[in-house]
Amino acid sequence: MKISPHLLASVAIILWGATPAATLIAVKGIDPVTVGLLRTVTAAVILFPLGLFLKLPTPKDRKSLIDLLLSALTGFVGYTLLFTVGQKFTSTAHTALILASAPIFTGFIGSIIERKLLAPRWWIGAVIALIGEGILIAFRTPGNSAASLIGDLMVLASVVFVSTSYVTGGRLSSRIGAWATITWGISIAGLILIPILVWRLITINLAPLHVDPTSWFAVIYLILFTSILGWAAWYGAIGRAGVAPIAPFQFAQPIVSLIIAIVIVGETITVHIILAVCIILTGLVVTRTSTKN
Repeated sequence: MKISPHLLASVAIILWGATPAATLIAVKGIDPVTVGLLRTVTAAVILFPLGLFLKLPTPKDRKSLIDLLLSALTGFVGYTLLFTVGQKFTSTAHTALILASAPIFTGFIGSIIERKLLAPRWWIGAVIALIGEGILIAFRTPGNSAASLIGDLMVLASVVFVSTSYVTGGRLSSRIGAWATITWGISIAGLILIPILVWRLITINLAPLHVDPTSWFAVIYLILFTSILGWAAWYGAIGRAGVAPIAPFQFAQPIVSLIIAIVIVGETITVHIILAVCIILTGLVVTRTSTKN
């Protein structure tokens, strides 16, 4: 039975929508760098033997190998570590809206890699959305230290990394499949990060029994649902339907994250956050309509 690519994209967005809140909960009890390392290395330990058992296809040409390496380094090393540490120093609401700029960076990076010109309307929408991001990052509620500038900038940098992974991983998944792309990408990233994780665990002397169980549940969510199922669903959707029909689903991710931030984390949504939401979504809609011309 074939699963609809739109259903796969919806599942990915819902799973990813809970990622900022899950990360915030995880880093409250565990060092953020360790959380990021555990997320990728554990996923690699699960997927690598599974990939060998299933005999998943591997890249055969130079172009595919480059895409695999870029996808692994940007999506499962750079993004995971920057995002996890950045979330420690900012709020779930800020993270959700900064992640909303992913389609902008994905489109820009994709145009460079694919050597395609973007329509003028796309640039107008990108500028509008980035103005909204600027408002979100520049204006802060007095006395509220939850969303720091350094935290916002780290999350923004992570978006640039993950957008690169969206493009390169999406291209590779059309050749070898979604599960092969995510399996070998995470496996490469895990191989790189294992020595760092071992050194980190020795250095911080992490005692699992002394950590709040809620933090461990959050880490498990990040490993299974964000790093494995979420990416597999997203690459599967792109591989079946293409980037253009699936990309608009990203518009819903900040809304899902904001709802979770309010209901579960108990964060307050301020006036400048609402203003940023309106401007960012307006910019994203403008960029989306430019692809229909």
